[in-house]
Amino acid sequence: MTIFSTKGSTELIVHWLPHANNPAYAGVRLRCLIPQGTLAQQGHAMHIVQPGAALPRSGLMVVQAKWLLDAGDADALRRRTEALRDAGRHGVRMVLDSFDNYFLNQSGDPARASLLTAYREALGLFDAYSVSSPGLVPFMVSELPPGSVVQVVGDPIENVHSHHCYESWFRRAQPLRLPDAFGAWLHLFRHRYQRRQVRQLMWFGNHGTSYAQGGMIELQRIFPALASLAKTQALHLTIVSNSRTRYMEVFEGAQFSHNYRDWDRLHFLPLLAEQDLVLLPSRSNSFTAAKSNNRLLLALAQGVPVMADPLPDYLPWKDYCAVDEWENLVSYVVNPTPLALRAAQAAVQIDAAYSARAISAQWLTLFKSLS
Repeated sequence: MTIFSTKGSTELIVHWLPHANNPAYAGVRLRCLIPQGTLAQQGHAMHIVQPGAALPRSGLMVVQAKWLLDAGDADALRRRTEALRDAGRHGVRMVLDSFDNYFLNQSGDPARASLLTAYREALGLFDAYSVSSPGLVPFMVSELPPGSVVQVVGDPIENVHSHHCYESWFRRAQPLRLPDAFGAWLHLFRHRYQRRQVRQLMWFGNHGTSYAQGGMIELQRIFPALASLAKTQALHLTIVSNSRTRYMEVFEGAQFSHNYRDWDRLHFLPLLAEQDLVLLPSRSNSFTAAKSNNRLLLALAQGVPVMADPLPDYLPWKDYCAVDEWENLVSYVVNPTPLALRAAQAAVQIDAAYSARAISAQWLTLFKSLS
């Protein structure tokens, strides 16, 4: 294998193969750009495989499971599998990284069933497996060759400076970003003014997926409570997601004030920090049980109160938020201060366990076990 010298130490280069080289995708930021950027800043040899580029012939490679599944169809996935097999024949050691329960096909789509067959055929190629949450481990283990070890490596919790580790100063200073920055500032200014008189609530996340139940639709089960409360308590719910179309479908007929904003990785956190309460309803099923605690901890790290369902990766943080307390929704909207006091106590624990440096150390431990 090719050996690299980095600040006096000798080590293998780590290649990262994300499903897209685009920081707009949370899985790319959290499980590629931020950890590899942090490790590179620490002096470790890191490299991102660009779309369409040949796969490496030496070192270690982190392959996002979604890179395989995004091939489009079973034949294309098998071609990608063969490219990985060829890299393995040249001595590349490979980690398969998964951050969702991709084995689901709740809609019964034949094309997805065929895709998953090809995906399962590829699983034996890898030397190690990493997942984003403990809840995903049993789903992975049930599909892997006997004796396979699955390592949990969490999602780092972003802050307003996170993109510094993967974007150059020149890119961050692009004048083309100024209109969006001004628009975000104007919205935040208006939001702060409205917050003086109206309780500000937020839901944020992916709108949903075609192969499993979950996402924005989960909010509908608390619509009646919000509509009833809105008659006596001024409130407004902001949805931050990636589909205005889905938002319009889900919220058609909702009888309380609400609006939609597209996710913006550069300006979301200041808006999140100005909320009175974040709502994360998510009924437990084979899709949501595998989700990481990222959304929950992202809000708590800003000191924002959170109400959520008891997903496995949320339960260790129940002392800092309202888990499975939807019967108290009205009281927490009217007076979120008790929850805010609990949320404020989480910052130190979150930084210790889920900062970029803490998560990067987890990745480094995994890499060292394979070198």
